[in-house]
Amino acid sequence: MMKRRVKGGTHGTLFIDNAKIRLKDAEILLNGRRNHGALYLAGYSVECALKWAITRRLGDTYLPADMEIHDLDRLMVESGLAAQLQKDFQINPFYSALVDEWGPHGRYDAANLDDRTAARLHNQIKQVYQWVVDRTLR
Repeated sequence: MMKRRVKGGTHGTLFIDNAKIRLKDAEILLNGRRNHGALYLAGYSVECALKWAITRRLGDTYLPADMEIHDLDRLMVESGLAAQLQKDFQINPFYSALVDEWGPHGRYDAANLDDRTAARLHNQIKQVYQWVVDRTLR
């Protein structure tokens, strides 16, 4: 029996619009040395890009309700990009680092990162974001 997807309430284009805005916000925070907040928002921009990719793959206007989650690995699978990611030896390690750092412990950990580490992670997250967007537009 096929599992029925329940329509969510969020319009798919809102996710990509939000992703762009949050990535810009992250850069502003990073420049202000608010490293933890910058990385939180940069990671969130990837989450939003993946949710947008799911709506594009499904050809649906709205994100399914069961995809309104924060699990990047599941979102990557549902976006249809996981197989491509496994083959991309440049982006895959950046994505893995994001998943490791952006889990619940990382999202809610108030410890501050040093500027060099934050800048490196931010750059990697931006590359993951762009990778998702580029493959979704194909």
